Amino acid sequence: MGLSKEEITEETKKQLWLSWPMIFVSVFQFSLQLISLMFVGHLSELPLAAVSLSTSIVNATGFMLMVSSHHFFLSLYSLMSC
Repeated sequence: MGLSKEEITEETKKQLWLSWPMIFVSVFQFSLQLISLMFVGHLSELPLAAVSLSTSIVNATGFMLMVSSHHFFLSLYSLMSC
């Protein structure tokens, strides 16, 4: 009932082939934030700290909105299906 090594290897190749666009986008989004921080870092420490903190807050807020909207739509769907 178990999977053979060849089947696991083939499935891994398929998954990596499908996921490379997401990996590519994630790396470049992170690079964009990193480059922005590097440019601000040339000004002084205070602007660097401000931009770093604001970037962290914006990322956390966006993630929170994404998760809360997911839970909202799941609860809405469960109410409509009753």
